[in-house]
Amino acid sequence: MRGEEWVMALGRRVAAAGPELWARAVGRGPRGRRPTAAFLRRRMLVLPALAFVALSLCATAYADVHDRSERLRHRCVPALEGLAHARTALGLAQAQAELRLLTAAQAGQVELGETYRSRLTEASQSLNRVALTGALSRGQEQELRVVSGLVVAYGDKIAWADRNRASDVLREAGVAYAADLLDGPSDTDTGTSGREQEPTAVLDRIEGLESQLRQETADLAAWSPLTLTAAAAAALTTALFGFLTVGTAVFLRDRLRLVSVQLAVGALPVLLTPVLLAVGGAQEQGGQRGARTAVAGLADVGAVRAAPRAIEKATDTAYDRISEADPDGWALTAGIVVPAAGVGALACGVTLYLYGRPYPAARTARRRKYTEA
Repeated sequence: MRGEEWVMALGRRVAAAGPELWARAVGRGPRGRRPTAAFLRRRMLVLPALAFVALSLCATAYADVHDRSERLRHRCVPALEGLAHARTALGLAQAQAELRLLTAAQAGQVELGETYRSRLTEASQSLNRVALTGALSRGQEQELRVVSGLVVAYGDKIAWADRNRASDVLREAGVAYAADLLDGPSDTDTGTSGREQEPTAVLDRIEGLESQLRQETADLAAWSPLTLTAAAAAALTTALFGFLTVGTAVFLRDRLRLVSVQLAVGALPVLLTPVLLAVGGAQEQGGQRGARTAVAGLADVGAVRAAPRAIEKATDTAYDRISEADPDGWALTAGIVVPAAGVGALACGVTLYLYGRPYPAARTARRRKYTEA
């Protein structure tokens, strides 16, 4: 009950303050109407100041959303694509090595062949592309270098098994060691889960990087505190600007008997810019959510022949979701409307300055009166 009474009391105070705020907006104070010159000079400073604050907050909120779209499109999605290609290529390379060196009828009698080598080369190149995306932190970059080194060691061990393919013992030992290096020791060797026992396995490390990047992608696709705070402050500031602009227009109509088209034209871009940027930011954020959903499916892509096509399909979907939001177009729009609204804010101030020029300040009027006397 106390909470309801407090809310009702607050509502009554706000309702009671409404007429007083409106009276101040139209230039009527406790002592009656304010002097025309003082009112106009004050408003010619207040309105542009509020407009610039609102525009700055809007630009900050939209820039944060747009930067997240750019990071997703040019960094996180390409990095996840490269890691998925490397992971699946290594799995396919191991399967090919086991087929050639262990399970085939002619095992130990033929070389590995180009299929294995192409898979291993693809994995190394994919890891290099991940390093070039700029999506990784310093710690993740260090982890990626470790993975690249382990991939080289894995290839050397398979090559050693291939060179000693005439010996069943050496060939099987080399392939088994390479498998442990790639995917960790088997459960039968350790008695426990291999991934828990051997956290240094290549695939474990790659999957760990993928998990971190997917989490970062989810964070980027969510509304950030900076965006929400700046947007809320921009909405309040814009509402206050609009409220005072309407009050100023009423003052001009009642006191000067004029309808200021110049003031309306100057204020209109300031009032429309937050709406446009809000639409653009919401559209881009929707594209970010779609991209996050698309790349989340990469975790389910296994080391099968159709893996490259599945990875490309998922990443193409992510790129399409971001492109459908048209971040480039909205960035161009923001680059045009924000400066235009700033010019409109200045136009509001200049308009009120010109309206106030024929009306001298009170002190100046007193001086002239005393001088004439």
